[in-house]
Amino acid sequence: MGCLAAIVLILPLANWAQETEEENARLEGRVLDLEKKPILQAEIQLKLQATGQAFSSKTNKKGEFSFRRLSPGKYALTVVKEGYKNYTGEIELVANSVPKIEISLALESTPEQKKEQEAISSFKKGIELVQENKIEEAIQTFQKAAELKPDLVEAYINIGILLFQQQKDDEAEKALLKVQELKPGEPRSKEVLGNIYFEKSKALLQQDKIDEAIEKLKLSFDYNPNYSYTRYLLGYAYTKKGMKDEAISQFEVFLQLEPNAPQAAKVKEILDSLKKK
Repeated sequence: MGCLAAIVLILPLANWAQETEEENARLEGRVLDLEKKPILQAEIQLKLQATGQAFSSKTNKKGEFSFRRLSPGKYALTVVKEGYKNYTGEIELVANSVPKIEISLALESTPEQKKEQEAISSFKKGIELVQENKIEEAIQTFQKAAELKPDLVEAYINIGILLFQQQKDDEAEKALLKVQELKPGEPRSKEVLGNIYFEKSKALLQQDKIDEAIEKLKLSFDYNPNYSYTRYLLGYAYTKKGMKDEAISQFEVFLQLEPNAPQAAKVKEILDSLKKK
């Protein structure tokens, strides 16, 4: 009788354990990298949102993990592995169900990659500020992008163009020469550099600094040979220097390019005078 009584006591416990197991939820899954290779020792963290109760597990060499005897409900899911970007998400677990999930982790960015990403973000912000006509802020934002990524050609181009529009020629020249250093022959920066040297030559001519003006005009021509008025100023400067043949050559080209320019009549008079000497 004593043995029979013991058996009767054990059976209800076994039934209770089976019923409890059936009421529990489970979760299984794998953690892989972006090349579908398993990640060992990744930590999986679960937090039951209703109670804050937390559970954790780690992946095996196959990248696998599992949880048993979880309460049904919504869980916050976090996966952490050094050298990889954390994963966060949400999953709802129900009783008598074993969902199997697969989580991919991307490698964490290196400091250099983070700086590059920040530079690109700053550059895009600069474009938005230009569209909003916030030019000073845009210049500062492009400058920040260039500091973060010193080979970001587009940042220097935008800096140079915006500074030129603000008549800050020296600063614009510096930015655009950097473009030519990084990307020789870049057409937009060449065109604006040509314009900068043209404007500087005009100021020098007004100060009667003929030799310096000619040097700037030669630079302007080198960077932007299609700008016809460079020919006009070169002709004027060579005339001032008494360099008749050079002046005639430049004025004739100017008239070919701009036959209806406001200066055309005056240039023809100068040419006639030069050719009679």
